[in-house]
Amino acid sequence: MEKSPLKNLTLEDWLEHERHKLTGELTPVTPETFAKWKQQRLDKKAAEEEARKAKEATGRMLFESGRWKAEDESDDEDDSGTWNLEALRRETERLRMQREEERLAKLFGNPGAEAPEGSNASETATQEGEG
Repeated sequence: MEKSPLKNLTLEDWLEHERHKLTGELTPVTPETFAKWKQQRLDKKAAEEEARKAKEATGRMLFESGRWKAEDESDDEDDSGTWNLEALRRETERLRMQREEERLAKLFGNPGAEAPEGSNASETATQEGEG
């Protein structure tokens, strides 16, 4: 074993020998190329982690994280939101009054005209709702 070439082989010689075995188009490693490679690797890992979290996301996890609160608060700021109950009530009441006025106009034979004096559309609608 004392006369073996492996015993006399230095690390530098071994690395040079292995480097000469490499083929193809190689990129020399410089601080710039390493930084670029490292950033790409970190971006790829972050994207994979985000995709994994999105795949595992459940309603319970969303509820526990509290992210749904931020989305709901932003919807409250504009009055055209889907869940704006006050606007929905106002619109429903407006449509109800409009239908009642149309019904009374047809009932008294004056399409497009107001109901005759003494008959109030809101009173009639209230009376019908009670009965």
